[in-house]
Amino acid sequence: MADVFLSYGRATRARVEQISDALEGSGYNLWWDKALNASDDYAMVIEKEIDAARCVVVAWSNQARQSLWVRAEANEALDKGKLVQINLDACRLPLPFTMLHFLDFRPWRGEREGSPWTEFHGRVGGMLRGEAFDDGATGQPGPALQGFGKIALLGWAAILVAALTALAVAMVATGRLAPATFSALTLAALALAAILMALAAFVLIRVSLASRR
Repeated sequence: MADVFLSYGRATRARVEQISDALEGSGYNLWWDKALNASDDYAMVIEKEIDAARCVVVAWSNQARQSLWVRAEANEALDKGKLVQINLDACRLPLPFTMLHFLDFRPWRGEREGSPWTEFHGRVGGMLRGEAFDDGATGQPGPALQGFGKIALLGWAAILVAALTALAVAMVATGRLAPATFSALTLAALALAAILMALAAFVLIRVSLASRR
């Protein structure tokens, strides 16, 4: 049984073979469908290999997103918390995978340093070691929501601003803060809140655009 299961569309086999060679060259034990024999029960073998693998790499492409096999393999990997996604041709990923973190592999030509290989290698290795992805979104092992970690941080910042404003109101009510000072703090808080709302809107737009790729 292999540590890494590789799922892809047949039209991208040459590119996926490059990825397979690079993964194996990095010391990973890999399984993909070239290991199937004509006499094998494909569904049973694939299900067993996904169960045994600690990481499932799905290489999305226009053909892959239309493949029931690739979707089924991706769903199984997602359910088991072992999914790592890459996009080979800027296709729009199918739901719900469009909302999950993926790496853009369009510019990759086989190099084993720099972007996107370094992050991909780190994600595969982290998955095999049982490490959570440091995306600031879920805090759990597995794919993080694309861009939503930043929105969570902005939300916590907005809560902090609201808490500080409430504290200032309480201090004015008890006479520990001058009204003029409170007015200045309120204006600053409103300005900060407007900035946070603008940043949240920007991130949401970026997430929306990413989901349409």
